[in-house]
Amino acid sequence: MFFSKMNNKELINAKKGMIVGFYTYLLVSAVNYLYYLFKESNLFSPIFIFLSGLLTFFLFELILNIKDKLVKKNIKN
Repeated sequence: MFFSKMNNKELINAKKGMIVGFYTYLLVSAVNYLYYLFKESNLFSPIFIFLSGLLTFFLFELILNIKDKLVKKNIKN
């Protein structure tokens, strides 16, 4: 098996990451569109807009998972 199964906490963190990543994508898209309305040129490239949401998702999920593992480790000790 290439991917391991996610536990409930990891699923919750992934959903939170998706929400934050999507809102980041929307925010960067909105800023780019407003800039286009005023200057008639793009502020960000389409790949930057896409990758900003994607990277935000992965980083936010990673941070939440690491935080949960540290809390779980501190509870055991």
